[in-house]
Amino acid sequence: MRSLKQQQGMTAIGWILLLGLIIIISLPAMKIIPMYLNSLKITYTLKDLKSKLSERGETITPEEIKKLLLTLLDDKMLKEIIADEITVSQENQAIKVRIQHEYKKQIAGNWYIILVVNDTVNLSLPK
Repeated sequence: MRSLKQQQGMTAIGWILLLGLIIIISLPAMKIIPMYLNSLKITYTLKDLKSKLSERGETITPEEIKKLLLTLLDDKMLKEIIADEITVSQENQAIKVRIQHEYKKQIAGNWYIILVVNDTVNLSLPK
């Protein structure tokens, strides 16, 4: 009978289990990280829109806001967001711009990861 001091290293089964665990963890991570980075790009694009419109200082229509936002999204390589996912509404002395987009990636078989982005920015109207 061997004592514990003689046993060293991992067996082949140990290596296979470790490799399987790494694959199980890394597969969803490879799908989630790009979706998360795109959601961050959307947030930063809305901040850019707010700064560009505050620099502009003139009255702008909701259609022009939507067009400018689509241009900014194209610059950040977010071409999957369409105009129907952008809503521009006016409330009192502010304009509310909202992007609602859904990312859906298949992991395996019928298993999917879904990330819903729902970001809003309030723009003050020039007086």
